[in-house]
Amino acid sequence: MFTSTINTAPPMLTQAPVPPPPTPNAPSPPDTPITPQTPRDVLHNSWGSVSEKDPRKDSGIRSRRSSIQAQLFAINGMSPGDLLTHRVSGYYTSSQSSVVDHKFVDMGESGCGAEPCSIPLNESLTRFHQLRKQSDLQLIKCMQQAENHRQYIEAPPLSHTTLFFVDDELEKQYRQQAHKPRHDSPPTLVSTHFNTYFDILVSALVYIVVTISLFMLFQYTLGWLVLCLVSTCWHLLLLVLCSSQVMRRENTGTSSQIYAKLTRWHPWHICGASIICLPLAAVMSNFSCSLSDLDGTKTFFCYLTFVSSIHLCNFTQLNCWMKNILATIGIVILLVLVSPSLCLQASHMNDNRNNSTLYSAGEMSESLAHFSYQELVVASVLLVLLVWFLNREFEISYRLSFHGSVMAMKDKVQVQTMKNQADWLLNNIIPRHVADSIKTTAKYSENHKDVAVMFASIVNFNELYDEDYLGGKEYLRVLNELVADIDELLLRPEFKNIEKIKTIGSTYMAASGLDAKVRQSNTDAHQHIFELMEFALAMQKVIEDFNQDLIEFNLIIRIGLNFGDVTAGVIGTTKLYYDIWGDAVNIASRMDSTGVPGRIQVSNRCAVVLNRRYELERRGQVFVKGKDNMDVFLLKGRREDT
Repeated sequence: MFTSTINTAPPMLTQAPVPPPPTPNAPSPPDTPITPQTPRDVLHNSWGSVSEKDPRKDSGIRSRRSSIQAQLFAINGMSPGDLLTHRVSGYYTSSQSSVVDHKFVDMGESGCGAEPCSIPLNESLTRFHQLRKQSDLQLIKCMQQAENHRQYIEAPPLSHTTLFFVDDELEKQYRQQAHKPRHDSPPTLVSTHFNTYFDILVSALVYIVVTISLFMLFQYTLGWLVLCLVSTCWHLLLLVLCSSQVMRRENTGTSSQIYAKLTRWHPWHICGASIICLPLAAVMSNFSCSLSDLDGTKTFFCYLTFVSSIHLCNFTQLNCWMKNILATIGIVILLVLVSPSLCLQASHMNDNRNNSTLYSAGEMSESLAHFSYQELVVASVLLVLLVWFLNREFEISYRLSFHGSVMAMKDKVQVQTMKNQADWLLNNIIPRHVADSIKTTAKYSENHKDVAVMFASIVNFNELYDEDYLGGKEYLRVLNELVADIDELLLRPEFKNIEKIKTIGSTYMAASGLDAKVRQSNTDAHQHIFELMEFALAMQKVIEDFNQDLIEFNLIIRIGLNFGDVTAGVIGTTKLYYDIWGDAVNIASRMDSTGVPGRIQVSNRCAVVLNRRYELERRGQVFVKGKDNMDVFLLKGRREDT
C-alpha cells in the first residue's frame, strides 16, 4: 500500500542506510505513524540537511556545484530524475503521470509509487509548463522583432485588385519562371516542374468525360464533330509535348523549343484559355430547342455546363481575372440559351395552331419553366461566385508560394554569403585546417615535428616612425601596405606549406609544415623548409621593390630561420589566438634578433638541411640566450646545380 511520505533530504546530499535483510520468523516491527509535512518543512529540512557536516565535503569529493544543485532541487520540491523521466521531445509533459496521480488522489493515496517524493508531481510539472510558456513568449517576441516577418504580415507583396506583385522585378521574375523548374528544391509532384503537366492532364481528362457524355446524351451534329476533332488533336499535341518533357532529362530538341515558346507568359494564357474553354464550347455546341425537362436532356445539359465552368478553376498559373471573365461569359450564355422565352418564341413561329385547351396547358408548362429557370439562375450565380473565389485564392496561394521560394532563396544566398564571410574571417585568423578542427571539437592543440619557423624584422622602422607627423598614422599605413604585399606571396602555389602566424610590431612571423595533409603530398621530406627559405628570398625582393616605389624610405629587413619540434594551439573562446610554442621558435627568434641586417641567418641544424640547395657561409658562434654560444650561418645564394 502506498503511503504519503515526504523525503526530507535531497538524494544528492544524504544517503539512506540500507536496511538489513529480514530474518526468518522475525516479528515485523509495528507501523510507525508518519506525520505529513508541508513544503515549507521540506525546504527547512532540505537546508538543514545541507548545513549538516558531510565528511566527503572535507575530502574535496563533493563540489560546490553539486551542493548548490541539490539545494535547487530541494527548493523546487523535485528530484534530479524528474528532469529525465518527464522530458519528451524537448518539453516537459505529464500525460501519463498526471493520469496516475489523479487516479491515486481519488483513492486517497499518493501517486509516487514505491519511491518517496517531496511534493505532488503536478506542482513540479506546472513550473515546467510555465518555463515552456516563457520560452514560447520569448520566441514570439523575437519573431515580432524581425522586420521582414512584420512587413510580410502587415504589407503583403500582392496587389489587392490585380493580384500582381507590388515589386515590378518580382512580377517579371514570376512571369519568366512560372513554368520553369526550380533548382532550389528537389523535383516533386507538387513542384512547378510538374504543375503544368498535371494541369494539362486534368484538362484532358475533363474533356474526355464531357465528350463521352455528350456522345451518349445528344445527337451528333456536323459542327460538334468538327469541334471534337480539332479539340482532340489539340489535347493530343499538348500531351505529347508534356510527355517528351517528362521523359527527357535534358531539355534539348525541337519539342523542347516548342514547349518553351508555348509556356511563355502571353502565349500560355492564349493556350490555357483555349484548353479550359474547350469542354464548355463542346457543351454549348450541342444545344438545341428540342432539349426538354421531360426526358432530362435539358437538365444534363445544365450539369455538363456547370462541370465545364468549374473546370475553369484549373491552371493556377493563369490570371484569375481572365478565367473569371470566361466563366461568367459561359454562365451568361447558358442562362440565355435555356431561358423559356427563347424556345417558346421559336415554337410559336413554327406552330400557328391555337385552341383553348392547348393554350391553358401551354401557360401551365410556361409557369413551371419559369419556376425551374429561377432555380437555375440562383445556382448559376452561386457557381460563378464560387469560381471567382476559388480562382482568386488559387492564384494568391500560388503567387505567395513563389514569393516564399524566392525569399527563401535570397535568405539562403544571404546566409551562405555570411557563412563565407565568417569562414574567410576565421581562416584569416587561424589556418584553414585548424578552423576545420575547431568547428568539430571547439578546441585545438597539436604537436608537430620538423616545423620550419621564420622571423623577419624591419630593423629601421622604429627609427623612421614619427608620431609628430599625423600621429604616426602615415607610417602605419606604409607598414600595412608592406605586410599586405608580403601576404600576397602566400597565395602562390609554390608557398602552399607556409602559414602566417602573426605580426609583432614590424616583425613578421611565419612557419611551414604545420598542415599534415599538405606535407604528405610533398615530394621531399624537407620541401617545406626549402619553401620557407624561398619565401624569405621573396620577402627580400618585396622590400627592394617597395624601397624603389617610396623614395623617402629605405627599409632594411633581417631574417632568421630554424626548424624543429613545436606545439601549435588556439587560445581563448572569443577573439581566437593561434600561435606556436617550442624551443625551435625561440631559437628562430634569436636567429632574427642576433642576425645581420639585410641577410638571412640560420641555425646549425637548419644549415645541414639547406646545404643541399643553398650556399651558406659560417658566421661563427653567436651567444643565444638560454642556449649559450651557437654556430650560425648566413645565406649566400642558391646553388647553381639546383
